[in-house]
Amino acid sequence: MRIQERSYSSKIFRPKPYLHAEADGSLLVVATSWGQPEHANLVADEIAKYVTAAKGDVEVTSPFEFLTCLSDQANHLRIGMMIANDILYRGENKAEYVSGVEVLAIARSGEEIAWAQVGAPHLLLRREGRPLVPLATAFDHSFELSLKGGASAPLPSRLLGVEPTSNIVCGDLRAGDKDLLVLLASSMLPQSLWTAAGPLDLQAVTRHLVQEDPDLPFWLGLVDFG
Repeated sequence: MRIQERSYSSKIFRPKPYLHAEADGSLLVVATSWGQPEHANLVADEIAKYVTAAKGDVEVTSPFEFLTCLSDQANHLRIGMMIANDILYRGENKAEYVSGVEVLAIARSGEEIAWAQVGAPHLLLRREGRPLVPLATAFDHSFELSLKGGASAPLPSRLLGVEPTSNIVCGDLRAGDKDLLVLLASSMLPQSLWTAAGPLDLQAVTRHLVQEDPDLPFWLGLVDFG
């Protein structure tokens, strides 16, 4: 997996995520801290630590059970995220809220990719000759507030580390070498993205987003498997 990224800023604030990418392309973690920036690093490092250990030792001890409805990769990501949630909640937020983290973790082994998500970014799949497919979405509270009109600052609806447990969205699929993952942290998804013809690159997706709403900040990542 290789990622290209771009941030777009406006008068409205959106924190930039911290990226953890394994050198062999087997794992990518996108963590955005709403509070102390170092907590994004903490969450990403804890997820990577468990996933790496589990990949090297199938008998690695886990404080949480495997779910039979998920693949091994998805289970590793889910458990790593649960460990990170426990560490952040007990270490920083149990007595007083300090910060929470939005996180998306993606793992690849052979043709399979798996993901686990709490909050932004959206995870979308672009397959050659097919329309864009949402794999995991993450609309925030500002999307709801937009019903009243006007642009609102991003307000996350799901965060890791602010509760003893967390709602983790998981999944997996077979990915081809020409597939493209679109990672988008934004309060909206532009209509033009769903009908866009031709290849997608950072410039093209940025153009769609800015034309839709130039006042809305976003972070964009494109992940390929070539």
